[in-house]
Amino acid sequence: MRTTLLFFGLMILCFKMTGQTSNPDYTGKTILAVFAHPDDELYAAPVLAKYAFLGAEVHLVVVTDGRYGTGQTDLKPGSELVELREKELDCSCENLGIEKPITLGYHDQLKLQEGFFGHVPYVQNLLKQLDSIVNKLDPDVMLTWGPDGGSNHMDHRIVGASVTQIYLNSYRNNSMKLYYVGTPIDNLDAEDRLLRGVDQNYLNVRIPYGSREIQKTISAVNCYTSQFSPEKMKSRAKSIQAGPSTVYLRELGVPEDIRSDFFE
Repeated sequence: MRTTLLFFGLMILCFKMTGQTSNPDYTGKTILAVFAHPDDELYAAPVLAKYAFLGAEVHLVVVTDGRYGTGQTDLKPGSELVELREKELDCSCENLGIEKPITLGYHDQLKLQEGFFGHVPYVQNLLKQLDSIVNKLDPDVMLTWGPDGGSNHMDHRIVGASVTQIYLNSYRNNSMKLYYVGTPIDNLDAEDRLLRGVDQNYLNVRIPYGSREIQKTISAVNCYTSQFSPEKMKSRAKSIQAGPSTVYLRELGVPEDIRSDFFE
């Protein structure tokens, strides 16, 4: 009996020494997620919560103030709704265990209704502001929307494209990685596959998560009383609990070689 206990004791010690029983420690790593509206972070909430728990410094930038997302409220678009959605966003980040959100305060729809001379200067200013934030935080990882925008929402696609431009305009010695959140086509019906799905072959990063992240994500969802009815919150909680427990992403990487022909 004493020999058996000694054997298991040595096994446990060996596992501890090799790090096989402990979670990885990402202290010193920085993750920057950039999304369009308050509540968009829910698409990636489990991985934000996971890496914050593992020691990474996780920042969230929300570009717009959500003033047109009246959702479940009887509020009109404007400052009162903006204030409410900001409180909900703070609540979400607190439940996920990440840093207090960075809110940029741009209007929903990014002045698209004002045409070229309204929209383009507005987004150019956004690009400069995002570039300043990236230079200041110097993240190891950036996370945003791909071309599909998650739901094909115009704000999502513009924000994703803006983050991509920030990434592409400076090489940074290949130390920074950019990931797009993607929805596998197998999880969608035929029409949505075209509109917002991504084939699994392109989703080369698949991050699993567990019960801790599930509960944190559900708590974050429940912050958004302006956006989700009690019935919708229950439905989303069930979906999160029953889901694949994986966040799918596509990495935008640096080309491995320079070619001089399409078909080489």
